[in-house]
Amino acid sequence: MDLLQLKYFQTVARREHITQAAKELNIAQPSLSQTIARLEDDLGVSLFDRLGRNIRLNEAGRTFLQHVERAFTELEKGKREAIRISGNYEEVITVASIHLPFVSEMLAAFVSKYPETRFRFHQGCYNSMKQLLKDKEIDLCVSAPPIELPNTTNITLLTEELKLLVPTGHPLANRDSVQLIEVEKEAFIGLKAGFGLRDATDGLCQKAGYTPNVIFEVEDPALLHKLVRAGIGISFIPSLWELENTDPSTVAVRITDPNFSRTISLTWPERQELSPSFERFRIYVVEYFHKLQQRLASTPAQGGVEKQRYVIGLERLI
Repeated sequence: MDLLQLKYFQTVARREHITQAAKELNIAQPSLSQTIARLEDDLGVSLFDRLGRNIRLNEAGRTFLQHVERAFTELEKGKREAIRISGNYEEVITVASIHLPFVSEMLAAFVSKYPETRFRFHQGCYNSMKQLLKDKEIDLCVSAPPIELPNTTNITLLTEELKLLVPTGHPLANRDSVQLIEVEKEAFIGLKAGFGLRDATDGLCQKAGYTPNVIFEVEDPALLHKLVRAGIGISFIPSLWELENTDPSTVAVRITDPNFSRTISLTWPERQELSPSFERFRIYVVEYFHKLQQRLASTPAQGGVEKQRYVIGLERLI
């Protein structure tokens, strides 16, 4: 039994799929199957239940996996300690986030205060970040909705309203609020399926009795404002995005339907030891979003013409 066998086992156990694990490890599927079989022979116990082409980690496998992961955690800790003693230690925090305004400012403010910290940053849709978290490739994840996975912890960072973004010439532009059913026949611009915001708004519209008519799908949230401004359609946007919208040619209108909101959460894998840099940054993110929540609470209603007067003097969050 060697470390390579254990690494292969860990990957197969996480995937519960030999083909996917072989692709991730960049080895041939037969070689991976033989490695797992040799490991089971060495241990004298089967680690997986095999049903045709499907495999499932059994009770013995789950118990062994816990010890393997602790062993790798200790080895990584030993590596960090050895590098630290040599004077060459440089900790890197890997962060993933959905598309949100203020994220760049948040990271820049932290780095200016703690310049010794290094980051790797991923930005993408909910599903891609969930996979990164499942594969333990990230340390922290900011998402909406919360990501629920075994051996992870998550906390609520912020709850925000979802609003309707329309061009100023739209019939709803001078309204302080609308009901969701009123826009059933409207043409919408939306993010692609798989983005948390798109899935959330589709689900809320379906509860109201219809599926939104999305005629234009994008991956970059910044395009939503531009396409709405061009008169192609209307869109749903979160309140945080509206804080950054200083474009007088679009208007954000409140939606009066109850619970038309979303929750942003912070999720991280459970680990035996939290490094000082990780813990410092985690607390910083929580406090930063707490200030954002206060900012949203103190923002005046932004429907109709009143919104246009407000955005001209909008200050960016520091």
